[in-house]
This record gives sequence, C-alpha cells and structure tokens, in this order.
Amino acid sequence: MDSIQKSKIGMGMVTRDYVLQNATITDSLPNFSVNFTLCQSTIIEIQAIAELQDFEKTGITESKSQLRMNLCNSAADYSRKMVAFAAFTNNAVLLQEIKISLSDLKRLAAIDLKTKGQELYDRAQSNLGELATYGIVAETQTTLKTLISEFNASIPKPRLGIDEKKQATQQLAALFKTLDTALNNMDLAIEIVRLTQVNFYNGYKTARKIIATGASTLAVKGLVKDATTGAPVKGAQVEFCREGAAMIMGKAQTGTSKIVLSKKTADKGGLLVKFLPAGRYQVTVKKVGYADVVTSIDVNDNEMCLLYVEIMKN
Repeated sequence: MDSIQKSKIGMGMVTRDYVLQNATITDSLPNFSVNFTLCQSTIIEIQAIAELQDFEKTGITESKSQLRMNLCNSAADYSRKMVAFAAFTNNAVLLQEIKISLSDLKRLAAIDLKTKGQELYDRAQSNLGELATYGIVAETQTTLKTLISEFNASIPKPRLGIDEKKQATQQLAALFKTLDTALNNMDLAIEIVRLTQVNFYNGYKTARKIIATGASTLAVKGLVKDATTGAPVKGAQVEFCREGAAMIMGKAQTGTSKIVLSKKTADKGGLLVKFLPAGRYQVTVKKVGYADVVTSIDVNDNEMCLLYVEIMKN
C-alpha cells in the first residue's frame, strides 16, 4: 500500500471500532448495517491483500541467490576434479569442455549456469567409472543433479513474485473503491443523528479523518487518480474553499466566500500544500474531460492532511 492507502485503512479501522462501540445508535439507521458490514469485510480483505503485497519478495530472490551459489560451488568443485582427470589422461577435448573457474561461473546468466552445470554432470556421467578416485561418484552425481533441478526451478520465481505484487496492487485499488463507497453511505446515514446524538456524531467525524501526523510541515498532501484506470491525473485543478460559506451546486460564490487556494496536480497526480489555515474545507477537483468531484477535508495545526480523490471521465 502507498502512504495514502495506509492512512485510509487506518482511518477505516478507527471508524469501524468506533461504530462497534456505539452499535445501539447505528443499528437503527436506514441502510447503515449493510454498508457497515461491507466496510468490515472490505477492511479484512484489504489487510489480507496488503500482507501479500508487503511480503518481502526479495526473499524469493535471496533463495534463488543461495541456490545459485550452491550450484556454482558444486560446479566449480566438479570442474577442478575433472580438470585433474582430463590432464592426467591427456584428454584435451574433455579439458576444454569442463574447465571453468568459480568466478566465471558466478558471472554466467541463470540459464547458462544451468546449462554448464548440466554439461559437467553429463561429462562426469560418461566417465563415472574412472572418476571415483577423484571424488566423483554416484552420490555426488545425485547431489549435483538436485542442485541443477532446484536452481532451474527457481529461475522464474522472481518474475512470478512481481506479477503477484502487481495483482495485489490492482486488487487493493478495487477494494479501496468499495471501502470508500461503504463509508460514504455510512456518512449519509450518520447525518440523521447529527442533532440528536451530538457527541456520537462528533466522535464519528473525528474517526473519519484521514490524517498523517509527523514532522512534516505540509498542511495537505494530495493525489488525484483516474477512477477507471487508477493512473495519476496531471493538471487537475484543485480548489480549496472554507466550509460554511455560501455554496451553490458545490461551488464557492464570489462575495460571501472565495476560493482560498487553487493548485494543479503535478505529473504524477500529486499535490502539496505547505500552508493552509486550520479548518474544514470543501475541495473541488476539476479536469477537462472529467466530471467535477467535491469532497471535504479537515485541516489541523501541526498535522498533515491526506487528500485522495478519484475522478471519472465524462
């Protein structure tokens, strides 16, 4: 998961726990239970996929590296022994075929190393009756054959690991969309008790904040993506307006209120706001060819607020 997704799943878990503690209030809200159930199950799925995504894929590569070293060492040992055999029997052809140093073996591509190991095995097998006094016997042949097979089986694994991680990333994007939908529907239902359950309502709104704290001096860190492809959207116009001002169709009106900040996203869809006065803001994201998106964020002093928006093409 990226930093924004980590903050979002953290918010989701806090919201989930807060709702569970106040089930007597939420159980009677229309459509709340079905969306809360979806929220819970989606969080579980995100956590499972994130574990797969965060699994140290280099472990696969490290395993392959160890298998490679094992094969290199064994092949080099075979080469030294067979070089002695070829020299003592005046077999110049065999000497040319099997002479290779450990450093040269280490430099071989994976498939070439596997091939060289197989060549050493085959040449030894052809001369096995005479190689016993050189330390090459049926048992060592079995060991070398196993090393070759294990290394050969490991060759495609790092690529499979990358593919798995790519699939996990795609699944996470879809799951976060589902989580957003469930949470947004829960928000709608929560508005019903805004005046009758003030303490609960305020606590819920606090739980729903997506905030990354730390030493950063940034007020807002944002990311805008294409809702369909997940690709970052460059040049999207992001407008911040203090809530509580006059709004018509989600847009700030001149006179009573004004847009306090307007910025465009960078090449990778990112947005950084170094300073923004504390308060609640309505944020409008615009891009030619896309439908406008309006959302709200809370900016607090000495905290960085994360803004994640997906926009859909018209």
